[in-house]
Amino acid sequence: MFRMNIKGLIPRHMEERGLLVLRDNLKYIEDILDHRRIPEKGIDEDKIRLLLKFLSLMDTDKDPKAIRVGEREGRWVSRIQEELVSGFCHGIGRSGSLIDPQPKAPGASAMYSLTNSILTSFLRNLGLKVYGVGLPVATGLSLSLCLNALRRMYNSNVAIYPYAAHKSPIKGIYLAGFKMRLVETKLYGDSVQVDVGDIEDAILQEIDIGNNPCVVSTLTFFPPRESDHIEEIAKICEEYNIPHVINGAYALQSRYYIERLRRAFKYRVDAVVSSSDKNLLTPIGGGIVYSKNRDFLREISLSYPGRACATPVVNILVSLLTLGMRGYLKLMEEQRGCRDLLEKLLNDLAEKTGGKVLNINNPISLSITVHSDPVEIAGKLYNLRVTGPRGVRSTDKFATCYLHGYPYNYIVISASLGVKEEDIIAVVEKLENILLDR
Repeated sequence: MFRMNIKGLIPRHMEERGLLVLRDNLKYIEDILDHRRIPEKGIDEDKIRLLLKFLSLMDTDKDPKAIRVGEREGRWVSRIQEELVSGFCHGIGRSGSLIDPQPKAPGASAMYSLTNSILTSFLRNLGLKVYGVGLPVATGLSLSLCLNALRRMYNSNVAIYPYAAHKSPIKGIYLAGFKMRLVETKLYGDSVQVDVGDIEDAILQEIDIGNNPCVVSTLTFFPPRESDHIEEIAKICEEYNIPHVINGAYALQSRYYIERLRRAFKYRVDAVVSSSDKNLLTPIGGGIVYSKNRDFLREISLSYPGRACATPVVNILVSLLTLGMRGYLKLMEEQRGCRDLLEKLLNDLAEKTGGKVLNINNPISLSITVHSDPVEIAGKLYNLRVTGPRGVRSTDKFATCYLHGYPYNYIVISASLGVKEEDIIAVVEKLENILLDR
Protein backbone atom coordinates (compact mmCIF):
# COMPACT_ATOMS: atom_id res chain seq x y z
CA MET A 1 0.00 0.00 0.00
CA PHE A 2 2.94 2.28 0.72
CA ARG A 3 6.72 1.92 0.87
CA MET A 4 8.20 1.80 4.37
CA ASN A 5 11.81 2.90 3.90
CA ILE A 6 13.68 2.52 7.19
CA LYS A 7 16.94 1.46 5.57
CA GLY A 8 19.98 2.67 7.55
CA LEU A 9 17.94 3.75 10.58
CA ILE A 10 18.43 0.49 12.43
CA PRO A 11 20.63 -2.60 11.94
CA ARG A 12 19.70 -4.73 8.90
CA HIS A 13 18.55 -7.77 10.89
CA MET A 14 16.24 -5.56 12.99
CA GLU A 15 14.94 -3.83 9.86
CA GLU A 16 14.00 -7.17 8.27
CA ARG A 17 12.38 -8.40 11.47
CA GLY A 18 10.36 -5.23 11.90
CA LEU A 19 9.15 -5.18 8.29
CA LEU A 20 8.11 -8.83 8.61
CA VAL A 21 5.86 -7.96 11.57
CA LEU A 22 4.49 -4.91 9.75
CA ARG A 23 3.67 -6.94 6.62
CA ASP A 24 1.85 -9.57 8.69
CA ASN A 25 -0.18 -6.90 10.45
CA LEU A 26 -1.06 -5.16 7.20
CA LYS A 27 -1.98 -8.51 5.62
CA TYR A 28 -5.18 -8.58 7.71
CA ILE A 29 -6.27 -5.38 5.98
CA GLU A 30 -5.21 -6.65 2.57
CA ASP A 31 -7.22 -9.85 3.11
CA ILE A 32 -10.35 -7.90 4.08
CA LEU A 33 -10.10 -5.74 0.98
CA ASP A 34 -9.24 -8.67 -1.28
CA HIS A 35 -11.87 -11.18 -0.07
CA ARG A 36 -14.64 -8.79 1.09
CA ARG A 37 -16.35 -11.33 3.32
CA ILE A 38 -16.71 -11.82 7.03
CA PRO A 39 -13.54 -13.32 8.52
CA GLU A 40 -13.77 -16.72 10.16
CA LYS A 41 -12.02 -15.38 13.25
CA GLY A 42 -12.51 -11.88 14.61
CA ILE A 43 -9.90 -9.18 14.07
CA ASP A 44 -8.48 -7.11 16.91
CA GLU A 45 -9.42 -3.47 17.36
CA ASP A 46 -6.05 -1.97 16.39
CA LYS A 47 -6.23 -3.53 12.93
CA ILE A 48 -9.83 -2.41 12.47
CA ARG A 49 -8.88 1.13 13.47
CA LEU A 50 -6.01 1.02 10.97
CA LEU A 51 -8.35 -0.10 8.19
CA LEU A 52 -10.81 2.70 8.98
CA LYS A 53 -7.97 5.21 9.14
CA PHE A 54 -6.57 4.18 5.76
CA LEU A 55 -9.99 4.43 4.13
CA SER A 56 -10.89 7.77 5.74
CA LEU A 57 -7.57 9.26 4.56
CA MET A 58 -8.85 8.83 0.98
CA ASP A 59 -11.62 11.41 1.48
CA THR A 60 -11.05 14.92 0.14
CA ASP A 61 -11.30 16.58 3.55
CA LYS A 62 -8.00 14.82 4.36
CA ASP A 63 -6.28 16.20 1.23
CA PRO A 64 -3.64 18.70 2.48
CA LYS A 65 -3.61 20.48 -0.89
CA ALA A 66 -7.38 20.66 -1.43
CA ILE A 67 -9.08 24.04 -1.88
CA ARG A 68 -12.40 23.49 -0.13
CA VAL A 69 -15.02 26.12 -0.92
CA GLY A 70 -18.24 24.07 -1.00
CA GLU A 71 -21.03 24.16 1.54
CA ARG A 72 -20.36 20.51 2.41
CA GLU A 73 -16.66 19.92 2.95
CA GLY A 74 -16.53 17.56 5.93
CA ARG A 75 -15.58 20.36 8.29
CA TRP A 76 -15.55 19.98 12.06
CA VAL A 77 -14.64 22.08 15.08
CA SER A 78 -13.62 19.39 17.56
CA ARG A 79 -11.53 16.25 17.23
CA ILE A 80 -14.32 14.52 19.17
CA GLN A 81 -16.61 15.01 16.17
CA GLU A 82 -14.16 13.40 13.78
CA GLU A 83 -13.67 10.48 16.14
CA LEU A 84 -17.43 9.92 16.44
CA VAL A 85 -17.66 9.30 12.68
CA SER A 86 -14.36 7.35 12.52
CA GLY A 87 -12.94 10.03 10.21
CA PHE A 88 -15.70 9.72 7.59
CA CYS A 89 -16.82 13.34 7.89
CA HIS A 90 -18.38 13.48 4.41
CA GLY A 91 -20.80 10.68 5.28
CA ILE A 92 -22.14 8.17 2.77
CA GLY A 93 -24.30 8.39 -0.33
CA ARG A 94 -25.25 11.12 -2.74
CA SER A 95 -28.41 13.17 -2.88
CA GLY A 96 -30.97 10.78 -4.34
CA SER A 97 -29.14 7.51 -3.73
CA LEU A 98 -27.72 6.14 -0.52
CA ILE A 99 -25.38 3.53 -1.99
CA ASP A 100 -23.99 5.65 -4.84
CA PRO A 101 -20.31 6.69 -4.55
CA GLN A 102 -19.67 10.23 -3.30
CA PRO A 103 -16.90 12.05 -5.27
CA LYS A 104 -15.69 13.88 -2.16
CA ALA A 105 -15.63 10.64 -0.18
CA PRO A 106 -13.90 7.81 -2.05
CA GLY A 107 -12.83 6.30 1.27
CA ALA A 108 -16.28 6.41 2.86
CA SER A 109 -17.83 5.09 -0.35
CA ALA A 110 -15.39 2.18 -0.39
CA MET A 111 -16.08 1.55 3.30
CA TYR A 112 -19.84 1.38 2.68
CA SER A 113 -19.48 -0.95 -0.30
CA LEU A 114 -17.09 -3.15 1.70
CA THR A 115 -19.56 -3.25 4.61
CA ASN A 116 -22.38 -4.40 2.35
CA SER A 117 -20.20 -7.10 0.81
CA ILE A 118 -19.16 -8.41 4.24
CA LEU A 119 -22.76 -8.17 5.47
CA THR A 120 -23.95 -10.23 2.50
CA SER A 121 -21.33 -12.90 3.20
CA PHE A 122 -22.43 -12.96 6.86
CA LEU A 123 -26.07 -13.50 5.89
CA ARG A 124 -25.12 -16.27 3.47
CA ASN A 125 -23.02 -17.98 6.13
CA LEU A 126 -26.17 -18.02 8.26
CA GLY A 127 -27.92 -19.89 5.43
CA LEU A 128 -29.82 -17.02 3.78
CA LYS A 129 -29.22 -16.74 0.03
CA VAL A 130 -29.71 -12.99 -0.07
CA TYR A 131 -27.98 -9.67 -0.60
CA GLY A 132 -27.73 -7.26 2.30
CA VAL A 133 -27.28 -3.54 2.86
CA GLY A 134 -26.65 -1.65 6.07
CA LEU A 135 -28.83 1.41 6.52
CA PRO A 136 -28.02 4.47 8.68
CA VAL A 137 -31.50 4.37 10.27
CA ALA A 138 -33.22 1.98 12.67
CA THR A 139 -36.08 -0.46 12.07
CA GLY A 140 -39.08 1.86 11.68
CA LEU A 141 -37.39 4.17 9.19
CA SER A 142 -35.89 1.17 7.36
CA LEU A 143 -39.43 -0.16 6.90
CA SER A 144 -40.46 3.26 5.56
CA LEU A 145 -37.68 3.13 2.97
CA CYS A 146 -38.80 -0.35 1.93
CA LEU A 147 -42.37 0.84 1.50
CA ASN A 148 -41.24 3.83 -0.55
CA ALA A 149 -39.37 1.40 -2.78
CA LEU A 150 -42.55 -0.69 -3.15
CA ARG A 151 -44.43 2.42 -4.20
CA ARG A 152 -41.82 3.18 -6.86
CA MET A 153 -41.63 -0.37 -8.22
CA TYR A 154 -45.21 -1.61 -7.85
CA ASN A 155 -47.35 1.46 -7.14
CA SER A 156 -48.28 0.00 -3.74
CA ASN A 157 -50.47 2.27 -1.61
CA VAL A 158 -52.01 0.17 1.19
CA ALA A 159 -50.10 -1.79 3.83
CA ILE A 160 -51.92 -4.80 5.23
CA TYR A 161 -50.60 -5.11 8.77
CA PRO A 162 -51.34 -8.17 10.94
CA TYR A 163 -51.70 -6.35 14.23
CA ALA A 164 -48.59 -6.23 16.43
CA ALA A 165 -48.39 -3.70 19.23
CA HIS A 166 -45.22 -1.97 18.18
CA LYS A 167 -45.35 1.73 17.39
CA SER A 168 -42.24 1.89 15.19
CA PRO A 169 -43.56 -0.14 12.21
CA ILE A 170 -46.98 1.50 12.50
CA LYS A 171 -45.38 4.94 12.36
CA GLY A 172 -43.09 3.76 9.58
CA ILE A 173 -46.09 2.76 7.48
CA TYR A 174 -47.77 6.12 7.95
CA LEU A 175 -44.52 8.02 7.37
CA ALA A 176 -44.25 6.38 3.95
CA GLY A 177 -47.69 7.79 3.13
CA PHE A 178 -49.43 4.43 3.04
CA LYS A 179 -52.91 3.68 4.22
CA MET A 180 -52.87 0.90 6.77
CA ARG A 181 -55.35 -1.95 7.04
CA LEU A 182 -55.08 -3.75 10.36
CA VAL A 183 -55.87 -7.45 10.48
CA GLU A 184 -56.99 -8.29 13.99
CA THR A 185 -55.48 -10.94 16.22
CA LYS A 186 -57.20 -13.99 17.70
CA LEU A 187 -56.59 -15.96 20.87
CA TYR A 188 -55.52 -19.60 20.57
CA GLY A 189 -54.98 -20.90 24.12
CA ASP A 190 -52.26 -18.63 25.53
CA SER A 191 -51.12 -17.60 22.08
CA VAL A 192 -52.10 -14.44 20.21
CA GLN A 193 -51.95 -14.89 16.43
CA VAL A 194 -53.34 -13.53 13.18
CA ASP A 195 -55.23 -15.96 11.00
CA VAL A 196 -53.68 -16.31 7.54
CA GLY A 197 -57.15 -16.59 6.01
CA ASP A 198 -58.00 -13.14 7.38
CA ILE A 199 -54.87 -11.72 5.74
CA GLU A 200 -55.87 -13.26 2.40
CA ASP A 201 -59.38 -11.81 2.75
CA ALA A 202 -57.91 -8.37 3.40
CA ILE A 203 -55.73 -8.65 0.27
CA LEU A 204 -58.71 -9.61 -1.90
CA GLN A 205 -60.89 -6.82 -0.51
CA GLU A 206 -58.22 -4.20 -1.18
CA ILE A 207 -57.71 -5.49 -4.72
CA ASP A 208 -61.49 -5.45 -5.31
CA ILE A 209 -61.74 -1.76 -4.44
CA GLY A 210 -58.87 -0.87 -6.77
CA ASN A 211 -55.97 -0.56 -4.34
CA ASN A 212 -52.47 -2.02 -4.71
CA PRO A 213 -51.80 -3.65 -1.34
CA CYS A 214 -48.62 -5.00 0.19
CA VAL A 215 -48.20 -7.00 3.39
CA VAL A 216 -45.98 -5.99 6.31
CA SER A 217 -45.69 -9.12 8.44
CA THR A 218 -43.97 -9.58 11.81
CA LEU A 219 -41.54 -12.41 12.52
CA THR A 220 -40.07 -11.38 15.89
CA PHE A 221 -42.17 -10.13 18.78
CA PHE A 222 -42.78 -10.46 22.52
CA PRO A 223 -45.08 -13.19 23.82
CA PRO A 224 -48.02 -13.74 23.93
CA ARG A 225 -47.99 -12.43 20.32
CA GLU A 226 -46.50 -15.20 18.18
CA SER A 227 -44.75 -14.79 14.86
CA ASP A 228 -46.89 -14.32 11.80
CA HIS A 229 -47.06 -17.38 9.58
CA ILE A 230 -44.60 -15.80 7.17
CA GLU A 231 -44.24 -18.90 5.00
CA GLU A 232 -48.00 -19.05 4.33
CA ILE A 233 -48.17 -15.28 3.85
CA ALA A 234 -45.29 -15.50 1.36
CA LYS A 235 -47.21 -18.17 -0.60
CA ILE A 236 -50.34 -16.02 -0.70
CA CYS A 237 -48.36 -12.95 -1.77
CA GLU A 238 -46.77 -14.95 -4.57
CA GLU A 239 -50.17 -16.24 -5.69
CA TYR A 240 -51.68 -12.73 -5.92
CA ASN A 241 -48.43 -10.98 -6.92
CA ILE A 242 -48.50 -8.85 -3.76
CA PRO A 243 -45.28 -7.35 -2.31
CA HIS A 244 -44.29 -8.63 1.12
CA VAL A 245 -41.91 -7.05 3.65
CA ILE A 246 -41.05 -8.84 6.91
CA ASN A 247 -40.22 -7.06 10.15
CA GLY A 248 -37.59 -9.38 11.60
CA ALA A 249 -36.13 -6.95 14.12
CA TYR A 250 -34.01 -9.55 15.94
CA ALA A 251 -34.34 -12.49 13.56
CA LEU A 252 -30.65 -13.07 12.83
CA GLN A 253 -29.72 -14.17 16.36
CA SER A 254 -31.83 -17.35 16.30
CA ARG A 255 -31.64 -20.46 14.12
CA TYR A 256 -35.39 -20.86 14.57
CA TYR A 257 -36.11 -17.51 12.92
CA ILE A 258 -33.47 -18.01 10.23
CA GLU A 259 -35.05 -21.31 9.21
CA ARG A 260 -38.46 -19.63 9.04
CA LEU A 261 -36.96 -17.00 6.76
CA ARG A 262 -35.29 -19.62 4.55
CA ARG A 263 -38.66 -21.27 3.97
CA ALA A 264 -40.43 -17.97 3.33
CA PHE A 265 -37.80 -16.86 0.82
CA LYS A 266 -38.88 -19.74 -1.42
CA TYR A 267 -41.99 -17.68 -2.15
CA ARG A 268 -42.72 -13.91 -2.18
CA VAL A 269 -40.55 -11.96 0.22
CA ASP A 270 -39.34 -8.65 -1.15
CA ALA A 271 -37.21 -7.75 1.86
CA VAL A 272 -36.60 -8.38 5.54
CA VAL A 273 -35.72 -5.58 7.95
CA SER A 274 -33.58 -6.31 11.02
CA SER A 275 -31.93 -4.11 13.60
CA SER A 276 -28.16 -3.76 13.84
CA ASP A 277 -28.21 -3.20 17.60
CA LYS A 278 -30.36 -6.28 18.33
CA ASN A 279 -28.42 -8.61 16.02
CA LEU A 280 -24.88 -7.22 15.84
CA LEU A 281 -24.60 -5.52 19.25
CA THR A 282 -24.03 -2.05 17.79
CA PRO A 283 -25.21 1.22 19.29
CA ILE A 284 -28.79 2.02 18.27
CA GLY A 285 -29.32 3.70 14.91
CA GLY A 286 -28.60 1.15 12.19
CA GLY A 287 -30.75 -1.15 10.10
CA ILE A 288 -30.07 -4.27 8.05
CA VAL A 289 -32.20 -4.94 4.98
CA TYR A 290 -31.81 -8.12 2.96
CA SER A 291 -33.46 -9.46 -0.15
CA LYS A 292 -33.01 -11.92 -3.00
CA ASN A 293 -33.58 -8.99 -5.37
CA ARG A 294 -30.64 -6.61 -5.74
CA ASP A 295 -32.80 -4.23 -7.79
CA PHE A 296 -35.13 -3.83 -4.83
CA LEU A 297 -32.21 -2.93 -2.56
CA ARG A 298 -31.21 -0.37 -5.17
CA GLU A 299 -34.71 1.13 -5.02
CA ILE A 300 -34.46 1.37 -1.24
CA SER A 301 -31.23 3.32 -1.70
CA LEU A 302 -32.97 5.66 -4.13
CA SER A 303 -35.69 6.32 -1.54
CA TYR A 304 -33.23 7.83 0.95
CA PRO A 305 -33.21 11.67 0.83
CA GLY A 306 -29.72 13.13 0.78
CA ARG A 307 -26.47 11.96 2.31
CA ALA A 308 -26.27 10.09 5.59
CA CYS A 309 -24.01 9.91 8.61
CA ALA A 310 -21.49 7.10 8.22
CA THR A 311 -21.42 6.12 11.90
CA PRO A 312 -24.25 3.50 11.90
CA VAL A 313 -22.67 1.76 8.92
CA VAL A 314 -19.19 1.88 10.48
CA ASN A 315 -20.70 0.26 13.58
CA ILE A 316 -22.03 -2.61 11.48
CA LEU A 317 -18.63 -3.12 9.86
CA VAL A 318 -16.82 -3.00 13.22
CA SER A 319 -19.14 -5.63 14.73
CA LEU A 320 -18.76 -8.00 11.79
CA LEU A 321 -14.97 -7.71 11.80
CA THR A 322 -14.65 -7.90 15.58
CA LEU A 323 -16.83 -10.98 16.00
CA GLY A 324 -15.99 -12.87 12.85
CA MET A 325 -18.26 -15.75 11.89
CA ARG A 326 -16.92 -17.96 14.65
CA GLY A 327 -17.58 -15.35 17.32
CA TYR A 328 -21.11 -14.74 16.12
CA LEU A 329 -22.01 -18.43 16.09
CA LYS A 330 -20.68 -18.67 19.64
CA LEU A 331 -22.96 -15.81 20.69
CA MET A 332 -25.91 -17.61 19.11
CA GLU A 333 -25.15 -20.74 21.12
CA GLU A 334 -24.85 -18.72 24.32
CA GLN A 335 -28.20 -17.09 23.59
CA ARG A 336 -29.89 -20.44 23.14
CA GLY A 337 -28.40 -21.70 26.40
CA CYS A 338 -29.62 -18.62 28.28
CA ARG A 339 -33.11 -19.08 26.82
CA ASP A 340 -33.19 -22.69 28.05
CA LEU A 341 -32.00 -21.59 31.49
CA LEU A 342 -34.64 -18.86 31.64
CA GLU A 343 -37.39 -21.35 30.83
CA LYS A 344 -36.25 -23.71 33.60
CA LEU A 345 -35.98 -20.98 36.21
CA LEU A 346 -39.33 -19.42 35.33
CA ASN A 347 -41.09 -22.79 35.49
CA ASP A 348 -39.56 -23.33 38.95
CA LEU A 349 -40.75 -19.86 39.96
CA ALA A 350 -44.26 -20.49 38.62
CA GLU A 351 -44.58 -23.54 40.89
CA LYS A 352 -43.72 -21.39 43.91
CA THR A 353 -46.07 -18.53 43.02
CA GLY A 354 -49.05 -20.37 41.56
CA GLY A 355 -48.51 -18.75 38.19
CA LYS A 356 -47.58 -20.31 34.89
CA VAL A 357 -45.21 -19.76 32.02
CA LEU A 358 -47.29 -18.95 28.96
CA ASN A 359 -47.21 -21.60 26.25
CA ILE A 360 -45.84 -19.47 23.42
CA ASN A 361 -43.45 -20.54 20.68
CA ASN A 362 -40.66 -17.97 21.03
CA PRO A 363 -36.89 -18.69 20.99
CA ILE A 364 -35.97 -15.39 22.68
CA SER A 365 -38.59 -14.37 25.23
CA LEU A 366 -40.85 -15.93 27.85
CA SER A 367 -43.82 -14.67 29.86
CA ILE A 368 -44.87 -15.63 33.38
CA THR A 369 -48.31 -14.82 34.79
CA VAL A 370 -48.59 -12.81 38.00
CA HIS A 371 -51.41 -12.18 40.48
CA SER A 372 -50.66 -8.54 41.26
CA ASP A 373 -50.16 -5.46 39.08
CA PRO A 374 -47.50 -6.40 36.48
CA VAL A 375 -46.67 -2.78 35.71
CA GLU A 376 -45.89 -2.19 39.37
CA ILE A 377 -43.76 -5.35 39.43
CA ALA A 378 -41.80 -4.20 36.37
CA GLY A 379 -41.30 -0.83 38.09
CA LYS A 380 -39.86 -2.54 41.14
CA LEU A 381 -37.46 -4.50 38.93
CA TYR A 382 -36.38 -1.27 37.28
CA ASN A 383 -35.70 0.29 40.69
CA LEU A 384 -33.60 -2.78 41.47
CA ARG A 385 -31.49 -1.86 38.42
CA VAL A 386 -32.99 -4.50 36.13
CA THR A 387 -33.69 -3.27 32.61
CA GLY A 388 -35.63 -5.12 29.93
CA PRO A 389 -38.63 -6.90 31.55
CA ARG A 390 -42.08 -5.63 30.59
CA GLY A 391 -45.17 -5.76 32.76
CA VAL A 392 -48.47 -6.04 30.87
CA ARG A 393 -51.97 -5.87 32.32
CA SER A 394 -54.65 -8.12 30.85
CA THR A 395 -56.71 -5.00 30.14
CA ASP A 396 -53.99 -3.33 28.09
CA LYS A 397 -55.34 -4.04 24.62
CA PHE A 398 -52.42 -2.40 22.83
CA ALA A 399 -49.65 -4.22 24.68
CA THR A 400 -51.25 -7.67 24.55
CA CYS A 401 -51.88 -7.34 20.78
CA TYR A 402 -55.28 -8.86 21.47
CA LEU A 403 -57.96 -6.33 20.72
CA HIS A 404 -60.63 -7.89 22.98
CA GLY A 405 -58.69 -8.46 26.21
CA TYR A 406 -56.34 -11.16 27.48
CA PRO A 407 -56.82 -13.74 30.28
CA TYR A 408 -53.68 -12.96 32.32
CA ASN A 409 -51.46 -10.29 33.78
CA TYR A 410 -47.88 -11.18 32.93
CA ILE A 411 -44.20 -10.24 32.94
CA VAL A 412 -42.08 -10.66 29.80
CA ILE A 413 -38.36 -11.47 30.13
CA SER A 414 -36.01 -11.90 27.19
CA ALA A 415 -32.85 -13.97 26.80
CA SER A 416 -31.54 -12.14 23.77
CA LEU A 417 -28.13 -12.08 22.12
CA GLY A 418 -25.48 -10.80 24.52
CA VAL A 419 -27.29 -11.80 27.73
CA LYS A 420 -25.20 -13.83 30.18
CA GLU A 421 -26.26 -16.73 32.39
CA GLU A 422 -25.57 -14.69 35.50
CA ASP A 423 -27.99 -12.04 34.21
CA ILE A 424 -30.74 -14.64 33.79
CA ILE A 425 -30.16 -16.03 37.28
CA ALA A 426 -30.12 -12.56 38.86
CA VAL A 427 -33.32 -11.29 37.21
CA VAL A 428 -35.32 -14.39 38.19
CA GLU A 429 -34.03 -14.15 41.77
CA LYS A 430 -35.11 -10.52 42.01
CA LEU A 431 -38.50 -11.31 40.46
CA GLU A 432 -38.98 -14.15 42.95
CA ASN A 433 -38.23 -11.83 45.87
CA ILE A 434 -40.80 -9.34 44.61
CA LEU A 435 -43.52 -11.92 43.96
CA LEU A 436 -43.00 -13.60 47.34
CA ASP A 437 -42.71 -10.20 49.05
CA ARG A 438 -39.34 -10.85 50.62
